[in-house]
Parts: sequence; structure tokens; C-alpha cells
Amino acid sequence: MYLRMVEATVKIDGEVLLGSVYSEKILSSLEKIPGCIFAGLLHSHDHSKKYISLTLWKSQKDAEAYEQSGAYQKNLESVKDYLEKGSEWKIHLSEDNTVEYSPVPVEPDIKMYPVSGNEAHLPDEVPANSNYLRILSLKINKGYKDEFTHIYNSEILPELKKIEGCRYAFLLDNSDHDSEMISLSIWDDADAVERYEKEGAYKGFLKKIEHTLGGLYQWKMALENRSRTKSAITSQDIGVSKFTLITGRKFN
Repeated sequence: MYLRMVEATVKIDGEVLLGSVYSEKILSSLEKIPGCIFAGLLHSHDHSKKYISLTLWKSQKDAEAYEQSGAYQKNLESVKDYLEKGSEWKIHLSEDNTVEYSPVPVEPDIKMYPVSGNEAHLPDEVPANSNYLRILSLKINKGYKDEFTHIYNSEILPELKKIEGCRYAFLLDNSDHDSEMISLSIWDDADAVERYEKEGAYKGFLKKIEHTLGGLYQWKMALENRSRTKSAITSQDIGVSKFTLITGRKFN
């Protein structure tokens, strides 16, 4: 499978309408696109105006064909009035030689990742019963990618899927960018995620793979283990992002 995320900043007065347009127009459009397995609109918990359109594809070829066909641009046009314009302005002359100013459009940020492992089936209940996504960003030490991937797929992933409230989970390979691997999990609600993070399972999973994480992260952990009053922020810290699923649909 292949995952594609389109991130954009939405106007305050466009948030409600965006969900309706996405549900009525974009989901209907994507349902007809070959290779699209799932599509959903996500709202960030940390940034109130940040939204992501997440799509799952059977292959990278399918995702790229969608973008090159013009269908993506057409879908973008249907929501562009709800997106924030840029802070940069373009100066140009009108036909009567009057100076005019217009904002430079901000193109949404597009990210694409291959799914690591053999995950090929999205459970039918995911769109209906799930409304929360958790994205974990991990920076892997040089030479440890294969070991990390093996531990995650063989030891962590099967146990994660057994945790109450977790509907689905998989690993994304972004190792070409700063040695990053991404764990994405889909949950019933925020309470299920909070229980998972507080009851020890999450820390137990980290213990299994901490030796494969970046050197700066390991230095930070060693520092904090030596002194409870000392801490540090590094470029290899684990990043956690959480999103509410506004609307979504699985396609056959």
C-alpha cells in the first residue's frame, strides 16, 4: 500500500464548509479513482487551522496516476476558497497600467510514503467506528532500519492491534528523509489513546526499539536517566501528532 497526505491551512470561517464539501465532492470523486482504498479528512489537535486529506492507495503507481490525471487539481479547486492565502503578495500592472496587488496562493504540502510490511487489508469497520489518528515519528540510527522494521512488524504491530480501541496500525517508510520511520494508528477515540499512553503499553513498545533510535535521542535518554532535573530537546526526539477524523470512507 501507499499513503498520501495533503496538508493545508484552512480559514476560520471555512472549517465547517470544508467538511461538507470534502464529504460530498472529494470522497465521491476519489471513489471513482482506480486504486484508492480509503480517504479521510483529518483535523489536527495541536494546530486548530491545520487539516490533512489522507488517502491510502494500492500502489505508488495508482497514487501518482491520480495526481497526473488532473483529478487531484480538480478536487483542490473545489476547496481552494476555504484555504488560507499566503502572506506574500504579487505586484502587477493591470490593462490600464494601474499597479495591483494580489496574494500569492499557498500550495498544500503533499507527502507520500510506502507502507512497510505486508499490510494489504483495511478493516471494514475503520471508517465507521474510528475517529482518531495518532502519528508517531521516529528517527532511526544509521544501519538499524532493517532491525527496527523487523521488531515493529513482528513484535509491536501484532500487540498494538490487540489493544482496546486500536482499529488499525501500520508502519510508513520515510527513511530517505532524515532516517524517519512513521507509525500510524487508527483509534476509536481520544480516550482509547490516552489509556494506551498511560497504562504502560506504549512505554513497553519503546523499550523494544529504543536501541535502534538516533544517537541524539539515546543521549537525551541517558541524560534524563542520570538526572530527573535535566532534559534536552534534540532533532531526533520522538514526535507525536494527533488528529480527529472529520469524515472518511473506505472504497471497495
